[in-house]
Order: sequence, then C-alpha cells, then structure tokens
Amino acid sequence: MFSPLNYILILAISGYLIKRKMWKRICYTAAVVGFLVFSNPALFNAYAKWYQPKPVVLPENSHYSFGIVPGGFGSVDDEGDGYFNSASDRFLQAVRLYKTGVIDHILISGGNSRDNDKAFREGAWAKQQMIQFGVPDSVIYIEDLSKGTKENAINSARILDSLNAKGPFVLISSAFHIPRAEAQYRNAGLDIIAYPCNYTEGRGPFKVSELIPSFNTLLSWPRYLKEIVGRIIKR
Repeated sequence: MFSPLNYILILAISGYLIKRKMWKRICYTAAVVGFLVFSNPALFNAYAKWYQPKPVVLPENSHYSFGIVPGGFGSVDDEGDGYFNSASDRFLQAVRLYKTGVIDHILISGGNSRDNDKAFREGAWAKQQMIQFGVPDSVIYIEDLSKGTKENAINSARILDSLNAKGPFVLISSAFHIPRAEAQYRNAGLDIIAYPCNYTEGRGPFKVSELIPSFNTLLSWPRYLKEIVGRIIKR
C-alpha cells in the first residue's frame, strides 16, 4: 500500500492497456517521473534529513525515571522465534542509557501486529534479551498488548500512571519514527524527551553516485510514507 513501486507499475500497466494516446502518454510519463523521483538516493536522503530530528545529546548528569522503547525492533521467524531486525538500535540505546545511569527503568511497549503470529509477544521477548545483556529483571516493565504507535502510547501511559512515575520520560525510537511517536505519546498525556536513534539514511555527506537511480531507494520509501499517513490519521 505504501510502496511507490506499486503505483508506478499500475501506471505502466494502465498505459499499456489504455488505447487513447493522450491518456497512454500521461500514464507512461507519470510512471517514468515517479520512478526517477522515488529511485533517486539524493532526493531520498534529503527528505530523510529534513524529516528526521537531529540526534539529541542529553544534559550532562541528567537522570530520568524511565526510558520508553516502542516495539518494532524485534521480528518473528517462521518457527515462532524472535530476532533483532534493522531497528534494533532502539534496544541498544535503551540498554546503554540504563547502563550509564541515565535512566532507572525501561518500559518496553510492543505486542504483535501480525495476526498469523499471535503467540509471539515482542515485549516479553525483548525483556529476556535485556536480561541477557545484564539489565535486572526488576527494572524492566513491559506492555505487550499494543499493535501500533497509538496503542503503545496509551498503554504506556496507563502503566506509568499506575506506578506514579514522574516525567519527563525518555522516548527511544528510530529517527524516522520519532516525529509520529512523540506526538502520540504527548497526546496520551506523557511528558516526553524524544531520543532519536537508528539513523539509516540522511546523515552522510552527499555523493555524486546518489544521483544514479537505485531500486533499493525505491523500496526504502514505504516506511516514510507510512509515517506520513500515520500522522495524518493519528495512528
């Protein structure tokens, strides 16, 4: 749904099937323009740089009661076993902030958005991974019922309220996800300090090679388009 490739293919196929020359030309032109725009690494990196917040340096000797880590860094394989995916920097940064004394507790908020793997709960799985990294069981809290960012925020707020925890809380998530996540957590009534991480694009220097169309770039747009739609419909 969020992949530009789908719409480029639809335009190309429509151009092939439509008999009127004017509409055929419009479809083909739109498909070519769409491909050149969405496959351009320079444009993609420029957008990512604009959209993603800059890295945050917390004040020296700062101290917070909780670091909140939205789910999405753990996936499940065909055998039902969890594994770290490309967003795993969220996990690493949470462990680092705890180990360096910046946060006292960690709240992992993530259930499972895949209906065909209902037995897997990312929060419970991630807690066991953190324990293996030396984080005490007693400081890890989980919320493993949510299926998206809005539910992450609402369920996290309920847990923190029940614990009488005092903010501000450090929200640790991928840079591309932070703008939507921060808005949702604030809407849930939480005092948040956004802590973006997991920068996968938009931070390196410009390279001439970025002007060459890349199929991988075309496939990288969906996560950003999903964030835009999520912010519009407030999910």
